Amino acid sequence: MKTVSVPSRRWYENEERLLNFPENWQVDNLTSPGFDKPGLTPAEIGDKISHPVGGATLEELARGKKQAVIVFDDMTRPTPVKDVVPHVLDALHAAGMEKEQIRFIWALGSHGAYDMANARKKLGDVVVENYAVYNHDPFQNLVRVGRTPTGVEVWFNREFMNCDLKIGIGCVTTHVHVGFSGGGKIVFPGVAGLESINQFHNQLYRDPGRIGLGNFDNNIMRAECDAAAELAGLDFKIDCLINRRGEIANLYAGPFKSTHAAGGEEGRDHYGIPHATGYDVAVCNAYGKANEAVIAILAGFTALNQDGSGTAVLIADSPEGQVPHYVMRAWGSDYGGRHYQSRAKGEITLASILKRLIVFTPYPDKTMLDMVCHIDDVSVVKTWPETLALLEKDYPEGARVAVIQDGTMQYMKAKLNVHKAP
Repeated sequence: MKTVSVPSRRWYENEERLLNFPENWQVDNLTSPGFDKPGLTPAEIGDKISHPVGGATLEELARGKKQAVIVFDDMTRPTPVKDVVPHVLDALHAAGMEKEQIRFIWALGSHGAYDMANARKKLGDVVVENYAVYNHDPFQNLVRVGRTPTGVEVWFNREFMNCDLKIGIGCVTTHVHVGFSGGGKIVFPGVAGLESINQFHNQLYRDPGRIGLGNFDNNIMRAECDAAAELAGLDFKIDCLINRRGEIANLYAGPFKSTHAAGGEEGRDHYGIPHATGYDVAVCNAYGKANEAVIAILAGFTALNQDGSGTAVLIADSPEGQVPHYVMRAWGSDYGGRHYQSRAKGEITLASILKRLIVFTPYPDKTMLDMVCHIDDVSVVKTWPETLALLEKDYPEGARVAVIQDGTMQYMKAKLNVHKAP
């Protein structure tokens, strides 16, 4: 048998999973250069934070401030925030701030809230036991700060706006809307009100050609994040690039536009899979954002034959299931958030233009695919041997297989146009 290893269970055992395939099948491991980079040491992380890409140091910014807030990304992102936080706290305390002047807020946007078990995973025991950690509530306790140039009305978390030093910690990965996450997105939509978030998502329809995975330049939704973060007064941002073990492979600290620009530029290659297509089967692993697993299918679809004969396999190993989303997901049998679309059985969706969509998950539930298709239009299995049995049945003569290491963080680069001399 041929085997390919993929990362799995980021917030649990954080282990490698071995996928087996028949010896006579062609199996290509599609990955990107940054995924195999080593993680930074604590000293290297501290050095990068204390030497920002522009502007004042965090310690300089903190001097004389009365209240500090640290906004950090949630469990839908792989960022090991607890590796960053000690250096941030050292700078704040060196500037004279006490523990009681510092609080942490989950950048939930319109995601569901988290408990302290998750906070300990994300922030570490020391932070949870010594500093206040709050969930963001998008429904109430909000402060209006103005409008973006396109007219989006911006409301932000009250606790966040009450602080005169605003810090964000997050990651740069490919994102289906803003091209690359990071920068001002940590606060918009991270700590914005629900109506602001709904209006933000309305921008998806204004110019669809200016959004999408890896589409960073002139991205209309990135511009909304920038404008709103400026209104909020985000003072300092730390943007991390992540490897296949969920470690920080690099980071940029400083003004949020500068860190986002630098992270996005490096992210093109760090997360970029060289263009490859024409496969019978695309195995789309979801690791860094396992509880937003469906986005992994997009990278896989690009790799497949485009005549409807291809099969996508989604690996969604998330014990807690898919993240609750007040804007995009179902909240009843045929209704949901403002941007949710009900999926009837047999409706033309991404699943219906494939030969088959297989979802390999040890923890299936009936609503896990509500953002892309009806669950009855999918083959759901709980083990890899069951997955392989379906593939061998569909491709008895063999198959050409692409294994995408993490379709939730990586993206397929565009095909290069090579012009030959006449």
